[in-house]
Amino acid sequence: MYIKNILHNNLNYQEAIIKHGTVFNLPKWLEIYSEKIIVNGIFNSNHELIGAFNLYKNNRFGVTYYTTPPYSPNNGFFYMNPALNISNKNTFEKDIHFLICDYLKKLHFNLISSAFPVNVIDTQPYFWSKFKVIPNYTYQLVLDKTEEILFENFTTEKRKSIKKATKDSIQVKQEFDYNIVKNLILKTFLRKNQSLDASIINKILFQFADNTNSFTFVAYKNNKPSACTFIIYYNQICYYLLGGYDDSNKHHGAGVSCMWQSILYAKKIGIKIFDFEGSMLPEVEKYFREFGGTIVPYYTINKANLLFEIGLKFIKRNTY
Repeated sequence: MYIKNILHNNLNYQEAIIKHGTVFNLPKWLEIYSEKIIVNGIFNSNHELIGAFNLYKNNRFGVTYYTTPPYSPNNGFFYMNPALNISNKNTFEKDIHFLICDYLKKLHFNLISSAFPVNVIDTQPYFWSKFKVIPNYTYQLVLDKTEEILFENFTTEKRKSIKKATKDSIQVKQEFDYNIVKNLILKTFLRKNQSLDASIINKILFQFADNTNSFTFVAYKNNKPSACTFIIYYNQICYYLLGGYDDSNKHHGAGVSCMWQSILYAKKIGIKIFDFEGSMLPEVEKYFREFGGTIVPYYTINKANLLFEIGLKFIKRNTY
């Protein structure tokens, strides 16, 4: 087997992601990143595409780094396993990951950090190849339950917030003007002093988003936007990608109500899994946990050259 770069509009790649990919494999999504995205095709000895994963390459101040693409929860890894029994399947999967290890180590980099999807459990090859393997967590809500059961699985606080929003005449509706969504997102990032790549946000909202891959709900207080959720989806899995609220027009139940309506709409259009896209921040983790999903681990692999790693240990000791 071998790995080589392919174009995101490669026909074999597009055929493979119909069955095996997520929204983060779609050519339209990858176009957001322009020339900085690298799609790595995995090929068997017959030169057939059997898998792929993405890397985002950037260079700042002379530092070259490869990371999970911004605003993507993972590197879009998938592969097709031809083995028939369990032991052979496990061996083939390990071979795939050793192949990726060898490929990554040959890159010229100061830093590599790449997150795998939740279905990747066997990260031993990376550990054995001197990568640091870091567990992360997301919450996933399976939407095969009734609306009543889904609501009952929320915490009491979340249910009260939604009921209070209804009582206070907070109007929640599906929105199609993404300028409203962008404004709420920008206000939230600025308020939290978090970095924001405005060009990528613009591409997500105004280049990528359409009625086949995304939806958004906005809560209105006194006829003014108060909070929003922005969801993207493909292959029966959706992801809560972005959200925000206006601190000058906030309501305790506005954001929660947007999330609830997003969950209901996802269920209505046939989505099977609602992924909250995870967070390692305690306050954000608690917020997601209270919607009744199941905690699911996923793994990030990190590697830096020696001098860079020494510096990173002072500021990111948990991950390097």
